[in-house]
Amino acid sequence: MQASWVCLKRPFANGFAGWDGFSRAQYLETAILLPGYILSSQGDRVAMAHSVEGRFPFLDHRVVQFASSLPPRLKMKVLNEKYILKRAAGHLIPASVRRRPKQPYRAPDAASFVTPDRNGHLPEYVEALLSPERVEEDGVFSPSAVSHLLAKARAGKATGVRDNMALVSVLSTQLVIDRFVRRAGV
Repeated sequence: MQASWVCLKRPFANGFAGWDGFSRAQYLETAILLPGYILSSQGDRVAMAHSVEGRFPFLDHRVVQFASSLPPRLKMKVLNEKYILKRAAGHLIPASVRRRPKQPYRAPDAASFVTPDRNGHLPEYVEALLSPERVEEDGVFSPSAVSHLLAKARAGKATGVRDNMALVSVLSTQLVIDRFVRRAGV
């Protein structure tokens, strides 16, 4: 994340203030989010950790330069992202893939943490951190709400992205409290 803040301290590209809102947002995402987070944390680091070298053809400098020169109306038509790419190469992709909504990468969902072992138990740290007593003690979340959410996830009835993200967020927060608040003096 450090690299992102460094980018904000240096001047923006020439003429940035006069660009349309879409182009400014795209520039900021490319300059800040892409290198320090998406490519580094979620791309190169993850791939290299598993001895995989990623190839990103849409990041070839000629493609980026061409795409940057296009007017915003060709990049996104209302909420239809990658409009010109779909027009140019859409016939190469099945309609079901071309028409489905974009789905962002998300951290592992609740099932990753609530799948019981052979004895029907959650991983020890999950049981400990999400127990009603521990949630009450740490004081950030409602123990009954967390218990309800955990029960839904264990039963395979998490209602989708919202429940999954909520459970992962609660568990992540409980981990931070455990590692950095409770053990601050260790």
